[in-house]
Amino acid sequence: MRKISLKACGTLESWFAEDQMPAGKTESEFRKRLVQQSGELPPQQRAIAEYVLEHLTAVPFFSVPEIARRVGVSEATVVRFAQRIGYPGFSELKVELVDLLQSRLGSGSEEPPEVVAEDIPATVATLEVTNIGRTVETMDREHFAAVAEALFSSERVHTFGMGVSALLAELASYTLLQVGVPAARLSTAFSSPREQLVGIGADDVILVISLPPYSRQSLSILEDARELGIASVAVSDRMTSPAAVLARWALPVKSDNMMFTNAVAAVTVLINALATHIATTHREEALAALARINKVLSEDADVLPPRR
Repeated sequence: MRKISLKACGTLESWFAEDQMPAGKTESEFRKRLVQQSGELPPQQRAIAEYVLEHLTAVPFFSVPEIARRVGVSEATVVRFAQRIGYPGFSELKVELVDLLQSRLGSGSEEPPEVVAEDIPATVATLEVTNIGRTVETMDREHFAAVAEALFSSERVHTFGMGVSALLAELASYTLLQVGVPAARLSTAFSSPREQLVGIGADDVILVISLPPYSRQSLSILEDARELGIASVAVSDRMTSPAAVLARWALPVKSDNMMFTNAVAAVTVLINALATHIATTHREEALAALARINKVLSEDADVLPPRR
C-alpha cells in the first residue's frame, strides 16, 4: 500500500530534487550513516548529531531555534549541520525523518514512538502522526470508497458516540452536511437514541464512533440497527472490536495516547477523507450544498462577512 510522504506535497518537492537527498531510506541506514558522519563533524555539530540520534522521532517537530536551544549551539550551526550531512537545509532533514517514521509504521512495527518527557507537545504530536500513519497504511481503499458511497447515497446519516466520541460524531454530522449529505447526531437530551431508531428509514445509515472503553449504548444501537435491517458503519480502534463486529461496514482507526483517553487526530482525518471523497466524486452536488450553506450564512446576522 502506498505510503504517505511529505515529499509528495508540491511545496516541499519544489524545494529540492530527489537526487540531492542522501542515500539510506530506512531508519537503521540513517542511524548508521549519521554515526559514521558524526566522527568527521566539528564538536558542536557532533553534539547535534548525538541529539538527533537520541530523539529521532521528536526532532521533526522541533524548529531550528528549538534544536539550537536544546543542544546549546547557534541556529546557524544547526543549519550547517544539516548541510554537512547532505541536506539542502534543516527542513529537508526533518522531512526525511518523518519519512523514516512512516517507513517504520509501514513495516507493521507496533513499537510506540519515543516519549520526550521534557517536550510534551512534540511527543503528543509524534503519537498523533503515528496514529494517522498507521490508520492510512492499513486502510482498505475499496472498503473506504464503499463506505463513502453508502453515506452519500443514504437518505440521511445518523451519527452517534459517547464521551469524546460524541464530539467526533457531531463533527462527522457537520462535515457530511457541508458536502450535501443530510446528517445529524442522535441526541441523548430528551429520549434514548435507541428509541429514535424507530423513526429511521430503510435508506438511512447509522454511523457509530466507538473507541475503548466501548459504550454499551453505542453497541445497543448497532445491535438494533442490525435487527431492523438498517445499514451501519462503525469507526473503531480495530476490526475485531465489538462495534466493528456488529456493523455492516467498519473503518479501523488508531487512537493510542499518552493519557488514558483516546487520541482523536486519526478519526478527524478519516472523517475529512470521507467528506473529501464525496466532494470530489460528486462535485456538482457538493457545490450545490455549499452554495445553499453560504446563502444561509449570508442571511445570518450572527455571521460576520469575510474581510476584504
